[in-house]
Amino acid sequence: MKKSLSLYSFNLLCLIIVLLSTIMLFPISTKAQSIGIPDDIPYILIEAKTGRILAEQNADLLIAPASTTKILTAIVALENGDLNQEMTVSQQAVFDIGRGGMNVGIMAGEEGLTLENMLNLLLIKSANETANIIAENLAPSRKEYVDIMNKRAKELGAVNTTFMNPCGKDTDEEDEGHLSTARDMAILTRHAMTIPKFREIVSTEYYNHMPITNKHDSWDPLRTTNQFLWHDNTNPYTLDNIGHRYTVIGVKTGYTASAGNNLVTAALGEDGMEIIAVVMHVMQPNMVYGYSKELMRYGFENYSLQTVSEAGMNVKTVTVEGADKNESILSLVTESEFSTAVRIGQGDEDIETKVIVDNNVIAPVKKGDVLGYAEYWDNGVLLGKVNLLASKSIAAVPADIPLRTVAEAPEPEYSYVLLGVLLALSFLVLLRMVLRKISRIRRRQRTGY
Repeated sequence: MKKSLSLYSFNLLCLIIVLLSTIMLFPISTKAQSIGIPDDIPYILIEAKTGRILAEQNADLLIAPASTTKILTAIVALENGDLNQEMTVSQQAVFDIGRGGMNVGIMAGEEGLTLENMLNLLLIKSANETANIIAENLAPSRKEYVDIMNKRAKELGAVNTTFMNPCGKDTDEEDEGHLSTARDMAILTRHAMTIPKFREIVSTEYYNHMPITNKHDSWDPLRTTNQFLWHDNTNPYTLDNIGHRYTVIGVKTGYTASAGNNLVTAALGEDGMEIIAVVMHVMQPNMVYGYSKELMRYGFENYSLQTVSEAGMNVKTVTVEGADKNESILSLVTESEFSTAVRIGQGDEDIETKVIVDNNVIAPVKKGDVLGYAEYWDNGVLLGKVNLLASKSIAAVPADIPLRTVAEAPEPEYSYVLLGVLLALSFLVLLRMVLRKISRIRRRQRTGY
């Protein structure tokens, strides 16, 4: 009986060890459990200012982005174009919009439309023909414009993005390979939201500034495709609604039959924290809004904007070379504050600060000189950096001038000439004295005196 109990206890102990080992090897993600989004849905949530990742799932899965493509189309246009430039509308631009592609009825040969008109229709109504029109007017061809888009994507860090067209269509053979990821779309959107005109457009519910043209006496109401911005929809999310902790401020929808529903959303919290949520490849109608709300709820309930370092904070002291030894210690202070999203109740202990300063700081130093910078990292991801400034001015001490001895003092060139003259005169005087003495001796010998 004792042997049986001992064997049972041993087996139970082994089972407990195995279970504990399994838990340690495969930790349960409380983050994933707290977000009500199915496991097969790719998403990512970031803090907009620093890009800090707050949540992600399948964020690097390659997906057809549909009309969220137009975020990059707009970035390139805003960085390279003139908003007042009048657009030329080709027939190919109007008709090459893919099967079932969104359009607003712009006609070939239509005149009086500007780049600003096109950008509003591109981002608010998601009109495919406007993407083609922009590309044809800002580059020699649509293909060359797309090449610029892909190059810009890589420059911004969206390294897994490859676009085949400027509008996001994916129904034709030539569109095969038009792919991006949730992570890349967040990277592109984060940059786009730093452009004031982009922010203005994507936060607009109605666009009512289309001009009368040679093809249009009037235009149908132009309302955004982003239901988060509709004032009368079932997905209102602003601080004006009781219990809501944030306001949705854009940015872009996307849909094709193969891509499903994609939605990129930016929201601003009551504490000033701005987040970007990307949800992709949702096949059920309108569920993309529910998942996006769930993702934003998670972000604002679990994170808040906190200051990691204040402006003027002493970060490091250095010794200044070439300065008076009593004045050679210099404090380096931050040029500006640095804030990011921090998990509520945990503080900023997860954020690592790295200080990079010149090895040799040499006087003179002027107050406010940039002498290095502080980097802020989160799990190997650079969140941002702040310049480090000299907190005071430090003068250089003049180098000691050695005193020369008399023997070391250089003699002017004329002294050598004078010395030569004196030696010559002395020789002549001496010679004269010798000759006179010889003369006297000879005279005595002749005269006997």
